Amino acid sequence: ERPWEGGLEDTMEDSLKQQTEWNRAVIFDEAGTILAKTAEVSAGDISAMTSAFNDRDTTYGNGLNVNGTNYEVHRFYEDQGLIYGRTHSVDPQNGEGICLARVKRGTTGANNFALITYRFPILSAKAVPDLQAWTKEWITNQ
Repeated sequence: ERPWEGGLEDTMEDSLKQQTEWNRAVIFDEAGTILAKTAEVSAGDISAMTSAFNDRDTTYGNGLNVNGTNYEVHRFYEDQGLIYGRTHSVDPQNGEGICLARVKRGTTGANNFALITYRFPILSAKAVPDLQAWTKEWITNQ
Protein backbone atom coordinates (compact mmCIF):
# COMPACT_ATOMS: atom_id res chain seq x y z
CA GLU A 1 0.00 0.00 0.00
CA ARG A 2 2.78 2.46 0.85
CA PRO A 3 5.31 3.49 -1.80
CA TRP A 4 8.23 3.14 0.61
CA GLU A 5 9.84 0.50 2.76
CA GLY A 6 10.82 1.92 6.14
CA GLY A 7 13.00 4.98 6.42
CA LEU A 8 12.06 8.63 6.51
CA GLU A 9 8.30 8.36 6.07
CA ASP A 10 7.87 6.02 9.04
CA THR A 11 9.67 8.56 11.19
CA MET A 12 7.60 11.34 9.60
CA GLU A 13 4.38 9.55 10.50
CA ASP A 14 5.58 8.99 14.07
CA SER A 15 6.30 12.72 14.33
CA LEU A 16 2.84 13.56 12.96
CA LYS A 17 1.24 11.39 15.63
CA GLN A 18 3.07 13.39 18.30
CA GLN A 19 1.29 16.58 17.18
CA THR A 20 -1.63 16.09 19.55
CA GLU A 21 -3.15 19.52 18.86
CA TRP A 22 -3.90 18.46 15.27
CA ASN A 23 -6.88 16.14 15.07
CA ARG A 24 -6.09 15.21 11.46
CA ALA A 25 -2.82 15.39 9.51
CA VAL A 26 -1.96 14.11 6.04
CA ILE A 27 1.25 14.63 4.06
CA PHE A 28 1.11 14.00 0.31
CA ASP A 29 2.92 14.76 -2.92
CA GLU A 30 1.83 16.44 -6.18
CA ALA A 31 0.46 13.14 -7.48
CA GLY A 32 -1.73 12.76 -4.38
CA THR A 33 0.36 9.91 -2.99
CA ILE A 34 0.09 9.80 0.81
CA LEU A 35 3.52 10.03 2.45
CA ALA A 36 2.33 10.02 6.08
CA LYS A 37 -1.00 10.40 7.87
CA THR A 38 -2.82 10.29 11.16
CA ALA A 39 -6.30 10.03 9.61
CA GLU A 40 -8.03 8.96 6.43
CA VAL A 41 -8.88 11.62 3.84
CA SER A 42 -10.59 10.64 0.60
CA ALA A 43 -8.46 10.38 -2.55
CA GLY A 44 -10.78 12.88 -4.26
CA ASP A 45 -10.23 15.47 -1.54
CA ILE A 46 -6.46 14.93 -1.65
CA SER A 47 -6.48 15.28 -5.44
CA ALA A 48 -8.43 18.55 -5.24
CA MET A 49 -5.95 19.94 -2.72
CA THR A 50 -3.00 19.36 -5.04
CA SER A 51 -4.50 22.08 -7.28
CA ALA A 52 -5.83 24.38 -4.53
CA PHE A 53 -3.01 26.88 -5.08
CA ASN A 54 -3.69 27.10 -8.84
CA ASP A 55 -6.65 29.51 -8.63
CA ARG A 56 -7.23 31.80 -5.66
CA ASP A 57 -10.81 32.72 -6.66
CA THR A 58 -11.88 29.10 -7.11
CA THR A 59 -10.34 28.07 -3.80
CA TYR A 60 -11.94 30.98 -1.94
CA GLY A 61 -15.28 30.23 -3.63
CA ASN A 62 -15.30 26.47 -3.11
CA GLY A 63 -13.34 26.24 0.10
CA LEU A 64 -11.52 23.04 1.00
CA ASN A 65 -13.33 19.75 1.54
CA VAL A 66 -12.36 16.90 3.82
CA ASN A 67 -14.54 13.78 3.91
CA GLY A 68 -17.80 15.64 3.30
CA THR A 69 -17.03 18.66 5.50
CA ASN A 70 -16.55 22.04 3.82
CA TYR A 71 -14.06 24.51 5.25
CA GLU A 72 -14.38 28.16 4.27
CA VAL A 73 -11.05 29.64 3.14
CA HIS A 74 -10.17 32.83 5.01
CA ARG A 75 -6.50 33.20 4.04
CA PHE A 76 -4.66 32.37 0.82
CA TYR A 77 -0.94 33.14 0.70
CA GLU A 78 0.44 31.66 -2.51
CA ASP A 79 3.96 33.02 -1.94
CA GLN A 80 4.10 31.44 1.52
CA GLY A 81 2.37 28.26 0.37
CA LEU A 82 -0.45 28.57 2.89
CA ILE A 83 -4.23 28.28 2.69
CA TYR A 84 -6.29 28.22 5.85
CA GLY A 85 -9.79 28.68 7.18
CA ARG A 86 -12.44 26.87 9.18
CA THR A 87 -15.85 25.25 9.12
CA HIS A 88 -18.82 27.56 9.23
CA SER A 89 -20.14 27.64 12.78
CA VAL A 90 -22.14 30.21 14.71
CA ASP A 91 -20.10 29.41 17.81
CA PRO A 92 -16.34 29.41 17.07
CA GLN A 93 -15.84 26.82 19.81
CA ASN A 94 -17.77 24.32 17.67
CA GLY A 95 -15.83 25.01 14.48
CA GLU A 96 -12.82 23.22 13.11
CA GLY A 97 -9.84 24.93 11.52
CA ILE A 98 -7.89 23.76 8.49
CA CYS A 99 -4.49 24.57 7.06
CA LEU A 100 -2.98 23.38 3.78
CA ALA A 101 0.73 24.05 3.33
CA ARG A 102 2.68 23.63 0.08
CA VAL A 103 6.37 23.03 0.69
CA LYS A 104 9.28 22.12 -1.58
CA ARG A 105 11.12 18.96 -0.53
CA GLY A 106 14.76 19.85 0.00
CA THR A 107 16.25 16.84 -1.79
CA THR A 108 14.09 16.97 -4.93
CA GLY A 109 12.51 20.43 -5.13
CA ALA A 110 9.15 18.72 -5.68
CA ASN A 111 6.07 20.16 -4.01
CA ASN A 112 4.75 18.27 -1.02
CA PHE A 113 1.58 19.22 0.82
CA ALA A 114 0.69 19.09 4.49
CA LEU A 115 -2.96 19.20 5.54
CA ILE A 116 -4.03 19.59 9.16
CA THR A 117 -7.30 20.20 10.93
CA TYR A 118 -7.60 21.42 14.50
CA ARG A 119 -10.34 22.24 17.00
CA PHE A 120 -10.90 24.96 19.60
CA PRO A 121 -9.06 26.03 21.70
CA ILE A 122 -6.36 25.67 19.01
CA LEU A 123 -6.56 28.58 16.57
CA SER A 124 -4.76 29.35 13.31
CA ALA A 125 -2.44 31.73 15.19
CA LYS A 126 -0.92 28.64 16.83
CA ALA A 127 -1.62 25.86 14.34
CA VAL A 128 -0.19 27.58 11.24
CA PRO A 129 3.25 28.45 12.73
CA ASP A 130 3.42 24.98 14.30
CA LEU A 131 2.74 23.40 10.89
CA GLN A 132 5.33 25.66 9.24
CA ALA A 133 7.94 24.56 11.80
CA TRP A 134 7.00 20.90 11.29
CA THR A 135 7.20 21.13 7.49
CA LYS A 136 10.56 22.89 7.66
CA GLU A 137 11.98 20.01 9.67
CA TRP A 138 10.32 17.11 7.86
CA ILE A 139 10.00 18.33 4.25
CA THR A 140 12.16 21.39 3.47
CA ASN A 141 15.22 20.02 5.27
CA GLN A 142 14.84 16.49 3.87
